[in-house]
Amino acid sequence: MSNRNIEIIYGYHAVRHVLSQRPHDVLEIYIAQNKKQSTRLDALRQTCKTALISVQPISPFRLDKLAQATNHQGIAARCRSEGRAGGVQKQVTMAALCAERLHDSSVILMLDGVLDPHNLGACIRSADAAGVDAVILPGNRSVGVNATVKKVASGAVETTNIMTVTNVARALRQLREAGCWIIGTASAADETIYEAEITFPVVLVMGSEDGGLRQNTRKHCDRLVKIPMHGSVESLNMSVAAGVCLYEIRRQATAGFKPAVPSTRGIQGVE
Repeated sequence: MSNRNIEIIYGYHAVRHVLSQRPHDVLEIYIAQNKKQSTRLDALRQTCKTALISVQPISPFRLDKLAQATNHQGIAARCRSEGRAGGVQKQVTMAALCAERLHDSSVILMLDGVLDPHNLGACIRSADAAGVDAVILPGNRSVGVNATVKKVASGAVETTNIMTVTNVARALRQLREAGCWIIGTASAADETIYEAEITFPVVLVMGSEDGGLRQNTRKHCDRLVKIPMHGSVESLNMSVAAGVCLYEIRRQATAGFKPAVPSTRGIQGVE
C-alpha cells in the first residue's frame, strides 16, 4: 500500500472517532511511551483489542515525526485513506445535496477561503455540533482537511459531510436554484444575525480570516448579517463567529422556521 493511501490521525478525540466510525481503516495505533495511564486510554486500548487493532508504544520523538506535530496528545493512528481524498467524505456530491438531501430546515455552511487549519477544524467541530447538513469548501484559496484540521475537529471530520467545489459562485447558484436562501456575514451589514429572520433551507457563507467575503461571493448572497460587538475588539475569531451564527440559525430552526420561497428573488448585484 503506497504512502499516498495512508493518513496519520492524531489526538485522543480524533483517534477515538476514527475507531468508532471506520475501524476497518485503522491499521495501527501508536501511544507515546511516556503517556500516563488513564481510564479513557484503557477504554481505547480495549476498543483496539476487540477490533484486533495493534497498539504500539512509540517514543515521543518518533511520534512527533510521525504526526509532523507536537500537539498529538501522545496518541496517533495510521489509517487507510482510499477514496476519502485525505479524509474528506465524498459520498455526497453537490448534485445529490441539491436533488436529494435538502429539507425544509437544512443548514449548510460554506467557508470561502479559510487558510488556518485550526480555524477550519474548529468550524467543522461547530458545524457538527449544530447539526449542519454539509460544509462546503473551495478547491483553492482554502486549507485542506489535513491532520491538524482533524485533530482540532475532535472527530467531527468523520461525521460531517464535507465537499470541495471548484467554483463558489456556481455552487451558490446551484444551491439557490434548489431552494436555499443564501446568507453572508460581513461587518458592514445593516442587520445582525439576531435581527434577521432566517429563511430555510439556508446556506451560511463566511469569508477568509483577513479579508472576509470576496466581492463576487457577496453578490450571490440574498442578505448580509453581522454579529454585534459590544466591547473594544472589532471582530471575533472566525471559528467563534461561525459557532455564534450557526447556533442562532439552529435556534430559529427549532423555534419555528420560515420556508424559503422558490422564486425570482434577486441576488445583490446580479442580474
